[in-house]
Amino acid sequence: MKRGTLALLLACAGLSGACSDTQATTGFAGLSGTYDLTLVGNLVFVTSSDRDELQVLNLASNPREFIPAPNPLETLAIPVLDRPDALTHDIGYDAEGNDRTGPFVYARSAGATEISVVAAAPERLVQMARLQAGSLVTSFAARAPALPPAETPDAPPGPSTLYFAIQDPDSPFGPDTGGARVLRQALPGPEALDAGEAIAPAVTLFCLAPGESVQAMTILPNDEFVVATRSASGRAGRTLVVTDTHPTSNVDCTTPSTATRDLSAGFDNVPVRLVASHPRVVVVADDTSTTENETVTAPPGQFVFGVRDEVACSGAAECTGVLAVETATGTRATDLSGAPMFALRPTAGLPTGLSLVPSARLSVAQVDASGVLSTARLVRVPLLGIMPSSNGSISLFSAWDRSEFDLDDRGAQVSFVARDSTETDLTDQTVTGIVEVAQKVEYPCVPNDPSSPTVTRRTLFEGSVANSLYRVIFEGIFPWLADQPRDMTTPSSFEVLQPDESQKQVRVGDVIVLTSSTVVCTTDLVVTSIRPGTGANKVFLETTTPIPDDCSPLPNFTVRASGSQSFLLVDADGNLLTRDIETVTGGYQIPTAYYYHPPNFLKDIPLVGSNSQCGVVQDLTVPAFPSTPPPVVVNVAGRGRLSRGDRVVITLTSGVRTYVFGVNSTSSSSGLSFYTLPGPVVAPQGGNVGLAYIAYPSADGILQVNLEQVVDNVLNTVALETFE
Repeated sequence: MKRGTLALLLACAGLSGACSDTQATTGFAGLSGTYDLTLVGNLVFVTSSDRDELQVLNLASNPREFIPAPNPLETLAIPVLDRPDALTHDIGYDAEGNDRTGPFVYARSAGATEISVVAAAPERLVQMARLQAGSLVTSFAARAPALPPAETPDAPPGPSTLYFAIQDPDSPFGPDTGGARVLRQALPGPEALDAGEAIAPAVTLFCLAPGESVQAMTILPNDEFVVATRSASGRAGRTLVVTDTHPTSNVDCTTPSTATRDLSAGFDNVPVRLVASHPRVVVVADDTSTTENETVTAPPGQFVFGVRDEVACSGAAECTGVLAVETATGTRATDLSGAPMFALRPTAGLPTGLSLVPSARLSVAQVDASGVLSTARLVRVPLLGIMPSSNGSISLFSAWDRSEFDLDDRGAQVSFVARDSTETDLTDQTVTGIVEVAQKVEYPCVPNDPSSPTVTRRTLFEGSVANSLYRVIFEGIFPWLADQPRDMTTPSSFEVLQPDESQKQVRVGDVIVLTSSTVVCTTDLVVTSIRPGTGANKVFLETTTPIPDDCSPLPNFTVRASGSQSFLLVDADGNLLTRDIETVTGGYQIPTAYYYHPPNFLKDIPLVGSNSQCGVVQDLTVPAFPSTPPPVVVNVAGRGRLSRGDRVVITLTSGVRTYVFGVNSTSSSSGLSFYTLPGPVVAPQGGNVGLAYIAYPSADGILQVNLEQVVDNVLNTVALETFE
């Protein structure tokens, strides 16, 4: 496997436990309004919003099914507040930093002032309390009870702690400050609530600035949690670490509170709308480690991952995607190369969910250096990121590497093939020496001396080249000038549209070909002059070439490039990019920018200068990747044996193959017709996870994804099961 965490992850055969899950699945609960779900132990709680209830999918049953009600004809429904659309549960960490849950699940509803507290134990599964928040609840997170002291392990557990954010309330909570606030609510355990123990009032813990509201929260270790805010305008927001100081009375909200740490700069000061962290992560180091099978351990909460809010910049690409921040410093996390990570974005659409899995089993097929796709095998990913998106795709990424998976070993490359005008391969035509495609960087033969002779490096820099296709067409047709109607009253003058861009214009020396639906004139009419036309962007092409009598009646004409610049460069859609692509004009430049960092991004490599360039053979050490990638330059260096209309098809391959897959909702037999819009996603936080669960509001169902069987970059059916 290629670089990064995937390069040396353990194959499933070497993992403890089984590597497949053949357990049958079934389940129908009549869900209606599956807007959110949360996972506690083996129970998936999901909203059935239209029925004001929660349903519970039991992952421990065989077959998997929704927990039945006392009436065996029905599934168990847990009545909660009206129209629940958001869930969370108690989160904690044991002494080693592993995930630990608590006794409660919590439900809220957009625009509501209540929170339902639901017992999460399989033997209870009822609403234990309904909290009145005093104002609109916008977000929440909960901490599991602290573990009993080692000297009294049988002591009853402490309270759960619910943190919830509300809009600025009216009296009696205090003066109107215009800002939101976060409250702390201690909750005794289910047994205590059953015994009638009262719930103490919530206490204001943290105050936001005027006009600020909270849109996401997550739990960290050590009494810390993350609060992501957005201003009323939607253009600004903060991501803050708040410490629970266990206040016994409301803090003063006449002035905003001071956060423990501000993570906003790590997210480019863009508001965050989804936020997540992780328990302890254990990784087997890669083979560059000095110690074989060295184990690397990351403590819980080392990174905070956030989905930036597209509203802040009207959906512009630079504001979207997932970023990770070092929780201790607030700086953007680095990726495997050591450079600051790039935002991880879905291939299309916007992220609709985010989950981090500290140990997952994943089916992976790799494209090797020769372009052959290997047989899929199971690997263990130490921290897997799962990101559904609004276009229906689900992206998987290496959250441990803070990078996309790269399933292609080839690196960026270019290939050429010669074809005729019907796109039939010209097997007897060689394209060698006709077209050159490369990114060029010049380095001084004497390091740090720009005045010295230079040596040129021609290559393609992976991570800056996009998958794309171009055609260099010899004596090609200008796309908008094919089979145009001819003005028969001016036989030697042809009025045409002329673009503003000079590199796309018809020039003297090009040719006009007279045509009909069945006949093409064999005499080229050479353009000898060009004069202004009758309207904007119009010109008359004039020719002095005599028109043969048999061509004179032909009603249409086509204009082709010819003369000293007889090549046209067009993109995959047939749009003309330029005619200035021959070596003497400098070629055509395709802009580039880095979007992925290969692991050797910050390393240096040796580059050998030649006698002709450096005067002597001299070893140079240069960056493997320049800080700014040069453009990809397309040059025509020769004509070979090309005939009119022949073309060289250029295929640029990025060398970066990400892990994204879709749901085959188009097959009527798959039962997935309505699984088009995924929402939040959950997965077990224990070891060797092979399954994940995604809520689908579009289908009123839950989709179980078998990570051991899913196939990347295709629409899947086999690896998916539905629960509705």
